[in-house]
This record gives sequence, C-alpha cells and structure tokens, in this order.
Amino acid sequence: MTELYRPSPRAEIITRRTYNRPLADNPSKFETWEQTVDRVMHHQTWLWERQLTRKLNKTEKAEIEELRSLMLNRKASTSGRTLWLGGTNVAKTNEASQFNCSFTMIETVYDVVDALWLLLQGCGVGFTPVVGGLNGFGRVIPEIEVVRSVRTAKGGNENNVETYVDGVWTIKVGDSARAWAKSIGKLLANKNPASKLVLDFSEIRPAGERLTGYGWISSGDEAISEAYASIAAIMNRKAGQMLSRIDILDLMNHLGTILSSRRSAQIALFHVENPEWQEFAVAKKDWWLHNPQRRQSNNSLGFASKPSRETMVGIFDLMADSGGSEPGFINTATAKARAPWFAGPNPCCEILLANRGFCNLMEVDLAKFMGDMAGLLRTLYIAARANYRQTCVNLRDGILQEAWHLNNEFLRLCGVGLTGIAQRDDLSEYDLSQMERMTNYGAYSMANELGTQLPKNVTTVKPSGTLSKIMDTTEGIHKPLGKYIINNVNFGKHDPMLPRLRAAGYRVFQNPSEPEGVLVAFPVKWENVDFSKFNKVVDGKTIELEVNLETAIEQLDRYKKYQTHWTQQNTSVTISYSPDEVPAIIDWLLTNWDSYMGVSFLYRADPTLSAKDLGYEYLPQEVITKDAYEAYVATIAAVDLNDTDSYEELVQDDCASGACPIK
Repeated sequence: MTELYRPSPRAEIITRRTYNRPLADNPSKFETWEQTVDRVMHHQTWLWERQLTRKLNKTEKAEIEELRSLMLNRKASTSGRTLWLGGTNVAKTNEASQFNCSFTMIETVYDVVDALWLLLQGCGVGFTPVVGGLNGFGRVIPEIEVVRSVRTAKGGNENNVETYVDGVWTIKVGDSARAWAKSIGKLLANKNPASKLVLDFSEIRPAGERLTGYGWISSGDEAISEAYASIAAIMNRKAGQMLSRIDILDLMNHLGTILSSRRSAQIALFHVENPEWQEFAVAKKDWWLHNPQRRQSNNSLGFASKPSRETMVGIFDLMADSGGSEPGFINTATAKARAPWFAGPNPCCEILLANRGFCNLMEVDLAKFMGDMAGLLRTLYIAARANYRQTCVNLRDGILQEAWHLNNEFLRLCGVGLTGIAQRDDLSEYDLSQMERMTNYGAYSMANELGTQLPKNVTTVKPSGTLSKIMDTTEGIHKPLGKYIINNVNFGKHDPMLPRLRAAGYRVFQNPSEPEGVLVAFPVKWENVDFSKFNKVVDGKTIELEVNLETAIEQLDRYKKYQTHWTQQNTSVTISYSPDEVPAIIDWLLTNWDSYMGVSFLYRADPTLSAKDLGYEYLPQEVITKDAYEAYVATIAAVDLNDTDSYEELVQDDCASGACPIK
C-alpha cells in the first residue's frame, strides 16, 4: 500500500481546528483526518445512490475509493462546507448547507428570508437590491422594546410565536435556524399599525454552546437582537415608503452580522445604470464610524458596457478614498457572454450565478502533480464527477422558494478549482486547455450516466485560503509574499490545543484585534516558487530576503491566461498594487476588457517590511530570512494531536467578513 502524504504541522493543526468534527459518541473528542474523509465519502455515496435509486456497483465503489485516496493524500478535496457538514443529518435535511455560493435579487420579503436562511447554512450570498417590493412599516411604531435572553442552559421553544394584543406586536424568536429565517419575514411583512413592537429573544440558547447538528458554536442572542433593532429602525424611518437600494443594502448587511462574520460573507452588486450607484460606491467609507454592518459585504459596481478612461480613473479615485479596495467593478457583459443566465456573483466572485442560483466547489492541488500530467488529468476527471454529484440535491426544504431547486436542476453549476498555481509556471496554455477539456468530460460523463442536465459551467479558480493551508500548497492563483514566511493564525484563546502548541515551542500571543483570540506563529517555506532577492539593512546589518515583487500587470496577465484557457466561471484573485501602478492597470483593463470579468484590488503590503516597519503589532504573513526561519524551526518540537480537543468553530478564511484577501 502506498504511504499516505504526511502533511505539515500547520496543515494538521488547521485541519483539526477547522474541519474535524466532534465525535457523536464523545463530543469532547474530535475526528481524525481519515474519519473526516470517511464521512465525506459516506455523503458522496449517499448522493450517488439516491440519484441512481440503487446501491453502487463494483466500478462505482472503486471510484469512491479513488476519490477517498485523493482526499487522504490532500491532492483533491471537496469544499470546506462539505468537509465540515458532509454526511451529517443537517446535510441530508437542509441540503443548501452543502453549497458555498449563491446569488439572489433582494426584491421581496421571501428573498430576504431565503438570504438569511442561506447565511445560517454557512452559504455565502451575493445579492442585488431591487426597489419596489420591500417597504417600511405601515406607520411609525413609537416604541420598540428588545427582550434579551437570560438562559444559561439550552434554548427553549424552537418555533416563533407572534402575537398582536391591544396594539402591542410581539415577535418571540424561536431557538432554531428555521425560526430565525422565518422571523425576519414576520418583521418585514406585517403592516398592521402598532403602538409598540416587542422583539423577544428569550427563547434563544446562550452563546458558547456547540450546536449538535451544525457543529458550530452558538452566537447567542446579542448579535441578532442588535441587528433586528437596527432593521426595525430602518422600517420605522421608511414607514409608508418603499425601501431604497441603500436601505436594502443595510438590511442585508445587518443580517450578515448575526452569526460569526467568517460564515456570513456577502457581495452586493449595483449596476451603474441604476440610481443610487454613486452613494453605493462610497457606502463603506469610514464604515466604523456610523455603519459597522457595511463591512459585511464586498461592494461592486456592474458595467454592462466598457467604461471610459475617465470613468475608470474616477473608480480608482474612489478606491483610494477607501484604502485601495472598494468599490470593485464587474464586467457584466463578459459575465453574460460566459453565462447567459448571469445575474450576479458569489462573495469571492469565482462563480457566475443565476438569480436564485447555487454552486458547489471542488479543489485540486496542481503542485502535487509536478511531472505527472496523466495523474492530474485523472484527478480532474474524478473531481469533476464528484462535483457534479454534489448538484444532486433536494432544495425543497420548506424555506427556500421553488426557483432555487428548479434553477439547480437545470444549471447544475460546478466549480472545479485549481490551487497551487504559483508552483506550476511550467503549465502551458495548451496544458490548461487540455485540463479544462478533461474536467468537462468528467462532469458531462456523470450527468449522462445519471440522465440529468449537463452542467452549464464547470471550471473556476477560487481564493482557497484554508483549504490550501491544509493541502500544504500556495493559495489559489496567488503567489506567496516570500520564500520564508511566518504565518500568524488565529485561534480561540481557550482552544485546548494551545497548551500543546506552547509546549512544543510555537510562539503564541494575544491577537490585538480580537480579545477572545490568540495568534499562533507557523513557519512556512516555499521551495517551488521563484522570488526576487532583496537586501535590507536591519540594525546596521545587511540581510537578504526572498520576496514577491510581482507587478499588478504580471498578476493581471496570469489572471487572463487562466481566464482564457481554463476558467469557464471566473478566476477569483486579489490584485495587489501600489498607487503609482494605477495608470498601467487602467491601460490593461481598457485593452483587455473583453477578457476581464472581475477581480479584487488591494494596496500592496511591501513584503520587504516587517510589522514593526509598517507600524502594526503583527501581520497575518510576514517575510523572514532563511536564517530566521531555520532558527525558529529548530525550536519547535512535534505536536501529538491524538485525543487533542478543539473548540474553534468553523472558519471560512476565503471570505472572512465579505472580503477575499490573500492569506
């Protein structure tokens, strides 16, 4: 038997923190990687057998075993969503929980309920506000009272209770995801006059309890009570009037705060042809002063035609005012050419989605197939077939509108992504095209065997933050900051793994931006990536750093290469740039507009500078010298993770707080 791939300590520790679930028979203990993969294979088998209405035959079982081997060796993986929930009862009853990506127009109360339900499932939501179907209260409600939960044990009634007595309208929110989703519908739909509104959260369980189904940590009622009070204030302010697009943006952003922001990624798309786009373009400026909820979403402008140079200069000026990143901008004409059903993207913009549309993802690590094109093509084939099986779901869950199920039945969107791209500069345009053809063949063959619709799009590149870390590879299409890096990873301050990490010699220190978080410093080395050498004087001594000094244009050219020869959806990438590069970026965009769909832009953090140089207490990733790397590694001992508990809730680094940064 071939020996399994041995992951780095960072990969093992982050896997334990993020994807290994508590054991059903002993919730204080957690799965091994092998048990996590077994659970996912159970889910894949369940999907396949349900669709076939029979047990798998010998050939089909062999394919499941091949997929199992690829995952055990971290050559390919299902999405983090499936790693966490695949095979559970939640995944079999609330099947939307298996999807990473969604998009919907927010026009009616039903759309808002759908969006909150998806956020509660851990699904990122893209949306476009539409004026006309949402409006404020019928009349101003003079008094709004919030009743907080004082429970110290489990929650109470799982269902909502709504009453209207002597002019007092009360919504008592139940202690379940279904109740939460339905409760926002009650708050938005009732237009009866009232002298008082009582938002009662007394049935909700306390924060900190692990949810037995989802496996996440309860957020309690603090965030939802604040969000609902703010939404009620919007409804009061717009009593008797339609909600504006900005009102709807705020409504949706408030809903994104009621769980951990790491699970509530959003993207808001405004079309420049519509009113309010200029207000929207600066909506997140100084958000921390008056509108903290607005940090929840990427805000992007949609262009149906090529903008002028003057317009592009204006957009980059707006971006400069917000720190170099927002608003983003999307070429909706190219998106519709690639996907005629396109209404908008998911939060990290790697999938072209319909209104009320879904997509699930797979990941293949290119770096593990150096010199093995046959193995890579076979893996892409197997991954695409598995990805297609993930579309074989029943989305009639009692919450979502029927259109979600029907659209999925027709579109069958797949998202087979590549990571480790920075380690494979040897791949030619022909190689990428051959890879795309084999991936399509895999997904098409699965559809034909099942007698269902062909997938309308299959290939993509996503940011791949956490998954790439557990696969020991570079992240998506991004090139690392340097050859030798300290990666500071956040953990809950009470995580039981921390004593073992400290004892093993890892640096563990307080996260200055999260009172309940601590940072663990992991040393990382990239052998198969080309870097530039840079000499730097520190304390009178010259040291040599190997750093990433790629220009924005070099990054955009790589984006175009994959857009043209691999990606059918979109290639998600954050282009790091400096202000002096803006004219060249605009030239590139105007020249290559038909190849461009959408990317994120972020001011470049100079990789030659330390956190101290930049005035920060720490950096998520900091380039160090070879000597510093080797000195730190020499102080670290092995960590035995057997029987090590972990209480960190599921983290989705790819879209933390609605952004898709380079991690």
